[in-house]
Amino acid sequence: MIAQHMMAFFWGVCLLTLGWMTYGEASVPENLDKSIDELKVYYIKDDRELHNAHPVFLRFLKDIKVNLEEPEQNLLMSIIMDTYSRIFTRMQKDSQDEATKERLGHVQEHLKKLQENYFPGKSAELKTYAETLWAIKEDDPVVQHKALFELKRVYREATQLRNLKNKERRRRQAKITKSKSLNRS
Repeated sequence: MIAQHMMAFFWGVCLLTLGWMTYGEASVPENLDKSIDELKVYYIKDDRELHNAHPVFLRFLKDIKVNLEEPEQNLLMSIIMDTYSRIFTRMQKDSQDEATKERLGHVQEHLKKLQENYFPGKSAELKTYAETLWAIKEDDPVVQHKALFELKRVYREATQLRNLKNKERRRRQAKITKSKSLNRS
């Protein structure tokens, strides 16, 4: 009995240590952290505007793990990284201070590496598709008629995607179940 408690304690300490190591890996590198802090000092003089209950990016991250699957999470994160890059590019162009431009460039390099290494994808292409779809004029009778004409095909495509997703999920579940039954044997 004591051996079981000792073993449980040992594994608890191991998991806690592993959690700390994972958190450490996921933290912001020291030189990037310093650049971000220096940019905050330069740009943020009045922080009342920061606390108006309308975050820019954090609202998307709030429920990301709960509401989205991993591919969707990666796509959203890639789009967020791309948006940050565009913001910092604009800030760099508008800045008169060379040191600030360098810091912004440094931050952008880190974001670019992060995006390339962890969130590769076609976010720019998807953004173009999304913008094109958002620009569709819903009140145009020709658009309405074309949409009605195309609906059955679009509906079939959406159903096929859903079925493919369900098929993948069933395949993964079967694999997990098989693995569990083999481990019990």
